[in-house]
Amino acid sequence: MRRIRCQARQDNTESPRDAMQTPCNSSRTLALAACLLMLAATSLLSAGAARAQGEVGGLAASGPALSELFRLGDESRGDSILFGSIEGLIAVGRSGRIFVGERQNSRVYSFTADGRYIQAIGRHGDGPGEFQSIMSVRVGPGDTLYVFDSWRERLSAFEPDDLDLAYSVAVSRNSLGAPFELLGLGESGFLLTYRWLATPANIMQERRAYALRVDWTGAVLPPPAHELPDVQFFLDPESKFTVEVPFGRRPIYRLGPGGNLYAGWTESVDIAVTAPDGSPNSTISYAIDPIPLTREEIELFVERNLGRSSDGHRKRVLGADAPATKPAFETFVVDDRARIWLKTTPPSIADTSAVWLVLDAESRLHGKAELPASTNLHVIQGDRAYAVTKGAETAVIVYQLSE
Repeated sequence: MRRIRCQARQDNTESPRDAMQTPCNSSRTLALAACLLMLAATSLLSAGAARAQGEVGGLAASGPALSELFRLGDESRGDSILFGSIEGLIAVGRSGRIFVGERQNSRVYSFTADGRYIQAIGRHGDGPGEFQSIMSVRVGPGDTLYVFDSWRERLSAFEPDDLDLAYSVAVSRNSLGAPFELLGLGESGFLLTYRWLATPANIMQERRAYALRVDWTGAVLPPPAHELPDVQFFLDPESKFTVEVPFGRRPIYRLGPGGNLYAGWTESVDIAVTAPDGSPNSTISYAIDPIPLTREEIELFVERNLGRSSDGHRKRVLGADAPATKPAFETFVVDDRARIWLKTTPPSIADTSAVWLVLDAESRLHGKAELPASTNLHVIQGDRAYAVTKGAETAVIVYQLSE
């Protein structure tokens, strides 16, 4: 098994600043010796603290560790089910059953906790239990499977045991936007994100993304649970198409333990935590030095993401206003211990790995992990973590998590 070590910082009960203020009241000789020793100890503590803040390798290796157990959708191991677009479509039940939604085939695949295929749920279509565009796959407290189809604006619920269709709910639009993503279940119904897609008509307006509560009938319950600026786009003046800003900022919403909502704008690590009743709970913050965005990296981004576009389109994207710095982070996930695992933006787009920070509810750094840049964690539950990796082929990676 491949092992990836997260490394945790060990906090000192007495800070170097407190140590400096310890009085030396003995004889002059003893006082001088004690103060010199104190200064030496303070220098060592400060150096150790600096390493702990800046280097993954310099931290005490006592944090959580990830060990790869198996993969789903790995053709090299003989898997017959190969995935297309599954980013954001991973869910895990209490028994460990794994659900993987796929946008191209408009269905959800189910697997046992050890990776054996069970069955496929749904198919492409407009009828009951069928999908046009799967945007979210979630598991409720009773292991009911919920699948949200953003094209049909319909939420389908499947029985926990046989995965037969139980019921469907048509989700209402709102003046704030159209339903986009299912975050999970709350006390009064569901929690979904709402937004308007970027169009030439609204691109010059301040676009927002909202987390809204929806009752069991699909009706929106005001007011919004939270709101953030939406994904940054600009208008291509020649093609009249909207284009996402390279290295632009975006909103991230997650539903955590106890029904708490976690919301972050990728500009900085300031994750707002909102209680189920809508009241502000706390903010998880962590300082990250801004990473300058170079022209070379923008060109490499355009080549990777718009390589098949016309030369004119690529030139217009290259000529658009770009931010001076990169986003502080790319995404995050909340584990069942209310810790956030946050994927920081790599210093260079050419980097093949990215650092994940593990932060607790008090903003303390619990550990760090280095994973391939192409891998995103999606679910961390019990002693397992579930990720999606993209490369020559897309696969689900299941890790063993140990503390």
